[in-house]
Amino acid sequence: MKMMFLILFFSSVLALNNGLGLTPQMGWNSWNHYQCGINEKLIHDTITSLSKSGLAAAGYQYINMDDCWAGWRDSSGNIHPDNSSFPNGIKPLADYAHSLNLKFGLYSDAGEKTCAGRPGSLNYETNDANTYASWGVDYLKYDNCNNDNIPPRTRYPKMTTALLATKRPIFYSLCEWGEDNPATWGAAVANSWRTTGDISDNWNSMTSRIDSSDQWWSYAAPGGWNDPDMLEIGNGGMTQTEYISHFSLWSLAKAPLLIGCDITTMTTETFNILTNPEVIEVNQDKLGKQGHKVSSQSSGSGPADVQVSACDPQKSSQQWRLEADKTIRHVATGLCMDIYNCQTADGTAIEIFGCHPNDTNSCAHSTNQLWNYNSDKSITSVMDSKCLDIYDFNGPNVETWTCNGGPNQQWTFGSDGTLKSGENTCLDIVGDLEVWAGPLSGGNFAAVLFNRSPAMTNVTANWSDIGLSSTTRATVRDLWLRKDLGVYSGSFSSQVPSHGVIMIKLTPQ
Repeated sequence: MKMMFLILFFSSVLALNNGLGLTPQMGWNSWNHYQCGINEKLIHDTITSLSKSGLAAAGYQYINMDDCWAGWRDSSGNIHPDNSSFPNGIKPLADYAHSLNLKFGLYSDAGEKTCAGRPGSLNYETNDANTYASWGVDYLKYDNCNNDNIPPRTRYPKMTTALLATKRPIFYSLCEWGEDNPATWGAAVANSWRTTGDISDNWNSMTSRIDSSDQWWSYAAPGGWNDPDMLEIGNGGMTQTEYISHFSLWSLAKAPLLIGCDITTMTTETFNILTNPEVIEVNQDKLGKQGHKVSSQSSGSGPADVQVSACDPQKSSQQWRLEADKTIRHVATGLCMDIYNCQTADGTAIEIFGCHPNDTNSCAHSTNQLWNYNSDKSITSVMDSKCLDIYDFNGPNVETWTCNGGPNQQWTFGSDGTLKSGENTCLDIVGDLEVWAGPLSGGNFAAVLFNRSPAMTNVTANWSDIGLSSTTRATVRDLWLRKDLGVYSGSFSSQVPSHGVIMIKLTPQ
């Protein structure tokens, strides 16, 4: 029976129904590990590895080539691959993937050129969709570079129409970096939509991406998913504990599980994280309800994440003081505003940490805690002269960034103790001990007890936060240990390692 391709109206909202993405997509993408260093042999070998390693058996089905495969466009407007990297073209790779019961994906851009300067699909949507379908492509990641400042809501639906017209089921992954709040309109256009900028292989980047995506949790549903970007597990920039946290949070949040490492040489530890069947089961649960952050508290030891939220001078978490020694101290905890791990790159996270302005043995001689408050209302780091900045203008995350004079980099110390931004939000902290949770099919729930603090700490998940009655008795199963821990009422507590998680499934009795 041929798959129907329809655009249906539900509650007066246009919704895409191409029969795809009923659970979040699982597969592999080339960008995080190889970037532009892809070629025909590498992709062929990766297809083989996905099939034979056990990853395909665990549910990973897409092999997606990212940017840098495209070469040129002919006089008829048809796209051709880079002849030096893909001398036999794209179709043989797609055919090989299909022969192993896998699916094959490509990348393009809703602009004149891709982010790497290859031919984009703007104004060639029909040509490219037809070409992809003729090659046997099953997935399209569609980026946002070189877009001539044409609004995303104008550019992206054109490819939707073109893909549907091919009558081939092609999963459509919208990648406009969350610029125009695609969660609010993406379900009409695509099967998933990026809610953030690109991820990097480090703790700060990983946590900031899931934090930023969390605000859109209610928009995810079967057929359309929030995408905080691809997995970095196995690329070496985080610890195994942090990678387990990464996989747990992505799985609970019903994020796409797209592997980004070299799977032909991955370690046993990486394989075991990526193939945990009980964690994958949470991600692929048929109910399709995204889990999200349901509670937060501070360990009191720092670091805690610095964010922005609606101004409320009654909240002790929003009280700050500019000191003569150039530190900015959090009144309630006495901790100092600190640049994460003394990094100097744009996008580095801000946290609060124990004050050490005179400790010359610490990194960068403690200048990572020293700030200048300037006449233009910017706050600049003594360490690297970058400005205190609100991530993607609307937050919630706060970072350091090259100074640009924007309202997201302007701050006012109020007489009420708040530090207010030019975006009319206030600098705030969130606790470093969190619980993330969501419902599963069959009346069950999944939860992640998440410890962002620098030490092993007890974290408690209360039934009332998760969505259960406080009197409910529930069997608690540890999904990483893969064993039942017992029957609990009202709450569950556990020691959680620094930067680690305990991921549990709750089955009410």
